[in-house]
Amino acid sequence: MAYTIVKSDGTVLTTIPDGTIDTTSTSLGLPGRSFSGYGQAQDTNFVHLTENFASSTPPPNPIRGQLWYNTTTNTMLVCPADGEANAAAWLALTSTSSGSTTTFGNISVSGSITTTELTVDNEISAGSVSTDALTVTNNANIANATLSGTTTVASVQTATITTGGAATNGNLTGTWTVSGNGVANSVNGTALWITDGNLVISGAGSIGIRTDNYMYANGVSIPLGGTYGNSNVAAYLPTYAANIGPVGGAAVFNGRTLSTGANTTTGNITGNWSLTAGSRLNATYADLAERFAADEAYEPGTVVELGGEKEITIAKDELSEKIFGVVSNTAAYLMNAAAGDDDTHPAIALAGRASVKVIGTVKKGDRLVSAGNGIARAASDAEATAFNTIGRSLINKETEDAGVIEAVVMIR
Repeated sequence: MAYTIVKSDGTVLTTIPDGTIDTTSTSLGLPGRSFSGYGQAQDTNFVHLTENFASSTPPPNPIRGQLWYNTTTNTMLVCPADGEANAAAWLALTSTSSGSTTTFGNISVSGSITTTELTVDNEISAGSVSTDALTVTNNANIANATLSGTTTVASVQTATITTGGAATNGNLTGTWTVSGNGVANSVNGTALWITDGNLVISGAGSIGIRTDNYMYANGVSIPLGGTYGNSNVAAYLPTYAANIGPVGGAAVFNGRTLSTGANTTTGNITGNWSLTAGSRLNATYADLAERFAADEAYEPGTVVELGGEKEITIAKDELSEKIFGVVSNTAAYLMNAAAGDDDTHPAIALAGRASVKVIGTVKKGDRLVSAGNGIARAASDAEATAFNTIGRSLINKETEDAGVIEAVVMIR
C-alpha cells in the first residue's frame, strides 16, 4: 500500500508507491514500502538534516521552513516558500563566525533587546533597546530611550535628551544648528530654551556667541557692559576700538569712530551732550547752516533773501539789502535739520565757507553783493555796505560768465 505524506499544515505533499523512493518532492529521499535501499536513504537523510544541507547553493526541492547552512557566507538561512531556489531570497537567521551578517527581516520584539553592538541600516522604532554601541544610518524614533556607550544616529526624533541627571555631564561634539520658531515657556519665536544654569563658552580656541539679531535677558535686550578685549569682537562690531562699560557709574564708549555706515545715511543722537574741557568737535565741511521754508527748490550756491510766500525766496534785486544767505549742501553743522528736505527747506549758510554763484570777474578778497536772480557779483568801490554784503571771495575768477566760487559767508 502506497505512503501518503502530509505536511505540518495538513496539506498532502506526495504519495509514494511501494518499492520506490521519492527524490523530487523534497530535498530528502523519501522511501516507499518495501524499498530495497531503505537503510541507505534514511542514513543519508539523517546526515543532510544534521548538517542542515551544508552547501554553497540552496538544497534542491526545498520546502517552506527548511534550514540551509550556506558554506560560502557561514550563515544559517530559512526557506521562505516551497521550491525557492534563489539563495538571495532565503532569510538569514544566525552566523557561526565573527563578522558575518545576521538579518531577521521584520521582527517585532515585545520585551527588551540586549546586545554589545547594534547596527541598523534604515530605521529603528523601539520602546527599550540596551546596547553598548548603537548605529542608525537613517532615522531613529525612540520613545523614553536611554542611550549609553557609543550611539550614532543620523536623525533622532525625541522630546527629551538627558544624561540621566542634573549632576551627570554630557557632551555635544561637532557643529550643531538649532532650527525652528517654537513657543518655549510661552515665548514666541524660541528655538532654544535653557532652564537654570549658565551657558559657558570656554576652552582653547573658543570663539563665543554670535547672533544675527538682538540678545535678550528675560525679554529685555541685554545691555553692553563690562570690558571687551577679544579682538574677535571687531568682526561683529566693525567700529569697536576700545572698552564699552560702566566707568564711575556711567556707561562710557571709548571707541574712535561712530558711523551710520555711509555719509549719505542719517543717524540720530538723543539726549543732552557736552564737550569736556579741552575737547573739540571737528567737521569735514565749514559752514553753519539752518533749514528755512522756501517757496521753491533752489540749487546750492543760490543767493536768497527773506520774503516770498514762505520764509525765504531767491534774491531778485541787484545790491539787495534783504539778502539772508546762500543755499548750502556742505554744512558742517545744520540746525533745524528735521524741518524738511533740501527741496522744501533748503539749508541756508549763515556763516563760514560756502559755494556761491557769481557772475563776472572776481578777485580774492572782494566783497560779494547781489547781482539779482540769486547770483552774486564783486562789489565795486563804495557799493558794499554792512547790509548788502554776502561775504568775501576766497579765490580769483577771471571770466565774465556765470560760475561758482568759494567764499566766506557773513550775513548780518
